[in-house]
Amino acid sequence: MKNMDELIKTFHIDWKLLIAQLVNFGIVLWVLYKFAIKPLSKTMDARTEEIEKSLEDAKKIEASLAQTETERQDKLDAAKKDAQEIIEKARQQGERQGKTMVDDAKREVQTVIAAAKEQIAQEKQSMLRELKAEVGTLVVKATAKVLEKVTTKEVDERLIEESLKEVKRQ
Repeated sequence: MKNMDELIKTFHIDWKLLIAQLVNFGIVLWVLYKFAIKPLSKTMDARTEEIEKSLEDAKKIEASLAQTETERQDKLDAAKKDAQEIIEKARQQGERQGKTMVDDAKREVQTVIAAAKEQIAQEKQSMLRELKAEVGTLVVKATAKVLEKVTTKEVDERLIEESLKEVKRQ
């Protein structure tokens, strides 16, 4: 203990003053804690809580944004699919209409060809009748001229009748 007493005398330590300073230091600590550290701690806790809430809100917003983006992409994909279906239906309808138009045109052409063939056949028959009539007339005239010089009137009449019968048979 002697060493301790010497040490206290060497550093000029006064026990009363040391205890008073320790009490003052305790009071200062208590005042700092009560009026500075405790309110500051509450403010820091509130700020920490606010930051955590903001982070949670940011995560919720981010999740909502991701969900919205997914929904938007799904709607966009559905719209593209619908557009492709509409285009495909329009293409198929166009092909059907084109085929129908081609078929109608073919039928119309066949009708026109059939009508033309019928008309040609009728004209051919008419021409053949006219030709037979003309040939008969020419034969009669030619025969009459030849027979005028060669035959009599009775023979002429008989030949004319036979020629007319022959022409009518054909």
